[in-house]
Amino acid sequence: MKKGAIAFYNTENFFDTVDDPEKLENEFTPVGSRKWTPQRYQIKVGKISSVISEIGKTETGEPPIFIGLAEIENDNVLRDLVQSQHLLPYNYDFIHFDSLDERGVDTAILYRREYVHPIHSEPLRTLYYRQDGISEDYTRDVLYVQFKLGHQTIHVLVAHLPSRRDLDVNRNFRNTVMQEIREKIDEILFEDPHSKIILLGDMNGNPKDMDATNILHTINSIPENFSDLYNPMMNFGRNIGSLKHEGRWILFDQIIVSKGFFMEEEFPVRFESAHIYNDRSVQEWDRRFKGSPFRTYAGTKYLGGYSDHFPVYAIINY
Repeated sequence: MKKGAIAFYNTENFFDTVDDPEKLENEFTPVGSRKWTPQRYQIKVGKISSVISEIGKTETGEPPIFIGLAEIENDNVLRDLVQSQHLLPYNYDFIHFDSLDERGVDTAILYRREYVHPIHSEPLRTLYYRQDGISEDYTRDVLYVQFKLGHQTIHVLVAHLPSRRDLDVNRNFRNTVMQEIREKIDEILFEDPHSKIILLGDMNGNPKDMDATNILHTINSIPENFSDLYNPMMNFGRNIGSLKHEGRWILFDQIIVSKGFFMEEEFPVRFESAHIYNDRSVQEWDRRFKGSPFRTYAGTKYLGGYSDHFPVYAIINY
């Protein structure tokens, strides 16, 4: 069997420099408050693509078979990534749909064409009515893709759930999105209980948050029931995380898999392990924040780093 990596990376406000009048992203233009110039954009393309090219290499010798992305503005950004010097040799392609998120940041997926072949993709869009019952609200779509990997079909969902800002005003909205993810998973499992399902994403909550465990049916061990999902991040230590907030590590970025990855089959695809890619190269060097993700901005101050999140990845055998 071969080893391969799958991954997820919240890329921190990865906008191009062109002003889109239909989106609230004026700050990410050359004349905006972030002074987001073509030079800064190209630096970010180089940094993010270099990270992607290294994820999983220690274990597999190659970059990820596919990687879910969050906070991507559009196809221009994705095209620049796959055509960058770091990723061009690996023949990546991408899947992306424009969401109705007011800032214009979306989920997407990069995949290596020689290993996986998409057979279906669609955005799962959630409409949420606020307390007045009239006002509509949208968030980033959940991206759903079916891949063919060897003889097996893999179902992948890439999510970036509503944030915890303002004393978690979005909690009900976030739970609504998780409920719709769970409904999609149930639909897949109804067709085939042995289905291999991967949920990748920024869950805007830690792995053991009760809302997530109750709605998604996540557990910290290999499931006995086909309806349960295995979240390996539930077994990570308390001081391990993919981002820092107010000096505390939190683990919002997660990879969750179905029981199908642990079945004995003629042509198995098996889950092996989950990891955080926190190589020294993507860490902050400043003594005050040493070890934290080296981010692109702190507020409106340009730092020139990668992202405020570390990528997460898993090793599979196929």
